[in-house]
Parts: sequence; C-alpha cells; structure tokens
Amino acid sequence: MTDTAPSRVVVLGAGAIGAGVGGLLWEAGVDVLLVARGAHGRALAEQGLDLRLPGGPRRLRVPVGGVEDVRAGDLVLLATMGHDSREAVAAVPLEVPIASFQNGLRPLEALADRPLVAGVLYVPAERRAPGVVALAGAPSPGAIFLGRWPAGFLGRWPAGFLGRWPAGGLGPERWLAAALVRAGFRAEVFEDIAPWVRAKCLTNLGGTFAALCDAPPADLVEATVEEARAVFRARGEEVVPDEEFDARLGPMQVVAVDGLPRVGGSTRHALARGDRLETEWLHGWFVEQGARLGVPTPMNAALVALAERAMAEGWAPGALSPEGIREALGG
Repeated sequence: MTDTAPSRVVVLGAGAIGAGVGGLLWEAGVDVLLVARGAHGRALAEQGLDLRLPGGPRRLRVPVGGVEDVRAGDLVLLATMGHDSREAVAAVPLEVPIASFQNGLRPLEALADRPLVAGVLYVPAERRAPGVVALAGAPSPGAIFLGRWPAGFLGRWPAGFLGRWPAGGLGPERWLAAALVRAGFRAEVFEDIAPWVRAKCLTNLGGTFAALCDAPPADLVEATVEEARAVFRARGEEVVPDEEFDARLGPMQVVAVDGLPRVGGSTRHALARGDRLETEWLHGWFVEQGARLGVPTPMNAALVALAERAMAEGWAPGALSPEGIREALGG
C-alpha cells in the first residue's frame, strides 16, 4: 500500500459485473472483498467465484464479507441495482469514497452526499448460477471510464482524503483505472465524466426492450432514445456522440462463453431471476425531467408502466412479440 492507494477494494453488489470485475482485480494483485446476498453470496463464500471467460474458466477464492466490514481506507465499488443504492451504502462510513458501477443518473444523485467517482461500464456479463459469472467480452472483458462526480468537485471529500487523494494527483479514479488495466480491462479517466455518463444512459434505454422482446422494433427504441436526447438538450447538457463513444470503447465483441451466447443485458437477466427491474430508475428519470421541462416523453413513460406490469405478472424474458410490444406501447 502507498499513500495514494486504498487499503482494499470492497465490491458491494458482487453480482455479474461486481464479482467479475472484483475477481479479475483480485487476480491482478488487488486486495478485494466481495459482498453479495442470498444463494450467490453463499456460493462465493463456500466455493469461490467460478468465473467463465472466453479463454476458459477460473476458480477464484476471493475473500467474501459483509458491508459491516467496510472501513476507513477502503474504496467501495458499488455494483448494485440503482434502486438499491442508498440502502447498500447506509452502513458505509461517510469518508469512504465510492465508485458507482451502476446504470443511469439517479444512483449518482442518490449518492450526492458521498465522495463519489462515476463509472461508465461496457462489460458484457452474466450471472449464470449462484457463484457462476461469465464475462463475454473479447479481446478484453470490457471498457470502464471513470471520473470524479461532479467534475473536479472536492467539497464532499473529507479533509483526510484530500491529502490522500490530492487534486491533480493520483486520485481514486486514476488509481482504479490503473488497477483495471492491470486486470485486463480497457480503462480511462475523464476530467469531465458527465457527457460520457449521459451517453451511456442513452445506450441503457434499449435494455428493457431487449428484456421484453427478442426482436424489438428499432423505430420504437430510437423514439425512446430521441425523447431522452430532447431532455438533455432542454437541460443544456452535452452528450458524447455515438461514434465517439463507440470508438473509445475500442475493438470489442460479445462472444459465446462455454458455447453459450449472451442474450440481452442486465435488465433481461433480472427479469429472468424475478428481480426488480431498473426501468423506473432509468427511464423514469427522463419522464420526471421531461415533465419539469415541458418535453414530451410518452415512450419512456409507457415503457416504465409496461415493465411494472411485467414484474407484477412474472413475465419470462422475450414474452412479447415485436407486434405485441408495439401494441403495448401504443407505437
């Protein structure tokens, strides 16, 4: 440990993304503690992480603990669903910095009283069974962009950490990016991460479509994204263009792991498990902002309502045909 390194990285919400990233950091020599609930957490503690990669499986005995084990000097990677943000960090000391590895803007707003690093992730991951995680990215497992939130703001960083993470020095975001590169990821730090966060928000808006329909109509997805772009324009906020975002991710493919292709993203996998979906936290933010600014967001609002119905009725992934989802959304 040096004066500019955390004593440990604690992954809160060590599901597909959290356990996959945490496992590779641990394998690269970082002191890591995984925190996960239920059968998945028990499997990690009892059997280790069964990490499936394009190059073959690995069994990693990463330490497992609880949120009560977080201590001063740690860096927390928060990888829970966005709606669990406040509950997940309630027991984390206020001086411990948090890197949000979550989707959307609401988690960053919910953590506004914390020293915070925003993470923009493209890491194709899947939790296949308790303790079993597949990372399907190639040639790297994924790309992760980092930056302090909000840009350059130190007001929430306790005095002790301002010495430990000096402005312009090797702050937590730069230390973490270097560690992620050693672990095999593409990682980069941006002084202003907000335009990249907004761009990732737009890509996330296809997740509920992919959860509910195997072949969602492209025009419905684009209409939903265009509503969100209009909200950002009304707020006067910059969004990184799609071409620049894709280029910065670098060459990457989503490949079959153990002969099994990855279908859909985190929202589809959550629906399959019967978990609460993030749709209201992702799309609902645009609905709220649109109402405040006078920007119509009917597609986003309809998708929130449809996701609530899917959860209440226990739909399976891909339950709707293209025609069915068009009818359900009034499109």
